[in-house]
Amino acid sequence: MDVFKNYLKQELVRRIDKNQSYSLRAFARHLGLNHATLSSLLSGKRKITAATISKISKRLGLGPDETRSFLQSTESTPYYVLQSDNFSLMSEWYFDAILELTHIENFKFNPKSISQALGISAIQARVALETLERLELLKKTKKDRYELLHENTTNILDPDFTSAAHRKYQRAILEKSIEALETVERSKRDHSSLTMAISSEDLPKAKELIKKTRHELNKLMQRKNAKADEIYQLQVSFFPVSQISNKGSK
Repeated sequence: MDVFKNYLKQELVRRIDKNQSYSLRAFARHLGLNHATLSSLLSGKRKITAATISKISKRLGLGPDETRSFLQSTESTPYYVLQSDNFSLMSEWYFDAILELTHIENFKFNPKSISQALGISAIQARVALETLERLELLKKTKKDRYELLHENTTNILDPDFTSAAHRKYQRAILEKSIEALETVERSKRDHSSLTMAISSEDLPKAKELIKKTRHELNKLMQRKNAKADEIYQLQVSFFPVSQISNKGSK
């Protein structure tokens, strides 16, 4: 019943995203389970039975169709899990950051270290690691060490399938940018903007130039002889603040 187990992990992470003080114990209480029992279910040490699925589904307010689909799921149906992870979990900003941590020399790749480095909970870090392994984006090589299996993770998500997830990701990055504006000293960040009058016909060229600049910066910062010691995020926004051309056709 891996599908239901992964659904529970995703639900726990969603609740933590809304409230950083939310815990496994609180989730267990909500589900009417002992926290040790829930921990065993999520880790795979304890089998999730049909009765457990029915009980938990009722506590979560799932409809009969959703409950039925979980009851019918088996470990041999990985495609649903993959799509669900891509859509609802890979849209969290810290997944890309965790992948980039593989470039930090001597970084201890465990939930506690990731939690401290990125300012997320240990539960979020653990679930993210498990998900990235399951999606074959990370491979554990030895204790506290992981190998990045795909250097370019920009296009992991299908843009047609994950438009909502992409919006969620970009919103989270904007929020992190605002946070940095308030908390990070000026010498360690760059926030700037430019307002200009443009011809709408030049938009494709502008987008291509932004894309080229982004790739060149990535190539510079991740050159082979560079010794990475921090994870940075580049956020480029180019959008209209007027609605003149839309009104002109009336």
